[in-house]
Amino acid sequence: MEKLSFDLVLDKKIAKYDIGISEKFYYIGGAGLFLFLFFNWILKNYTNIILLDYQLVKYMMYGFLICLLIGTFYGFVDKNGNNRIIKGFITFDENEITINYARKFNLIEIKNLRFSGYDHKGRLINLISDGDPTRSYGGDNYVEFSYREKEYKFQFVVDSISHRKLLTEKVIPKMKTTTEIKY
Repeated sequence: MEKLSFDLVLDKKIAKYDIGISEKFYYIGGAGLFLFLFFNWILKNYTNIILLDYQLVKYMMYGFLICLLIGTFYGFVDKNGNNRIIKGFITFDENEITINYARKFNLIEIKNLRFSGYDHKGRLINLISDGDPTRSYGGDNYVEFSYREKEYKFQFVVDSISHRKLLTEKVIPKMKTTTEIKY
């Protein structure tokens, strides 16, 4: 009997907005530079004060430029979904689907079983880093089914391409002998 486990993603987010660290650096740097240049333009045109003549303002501008660059370069290694809660695991085998060893769903009683998503950790999702993460956290995978008149949907993380192949080539075909699966 072959069992395969995946990390389980909870529906809750840690933060209200799903924004990564690289995006925060990028937006702070970009907004700071824009605001300083905007205020410099206003003061220069209306009061003949040039903010860029002051050393402190130059240091602040350099700081915002550094934030912008950190956000850009960190985006190349950052993963999306940083604010998702990954807790627990989901296990698939030929007889049941198990959540954290506590909830077991017998495949004989499962109806409308469907797997969706082709995501895995580290998958390239973006070639240009404008602060957005360029790598996936691997959690855009779902299993949906009906069990005892209730609908369930679980999101899980696939660690690698080989981890996904184990699921699609070994475990799912064995599960198909017990229940109908849409993939």
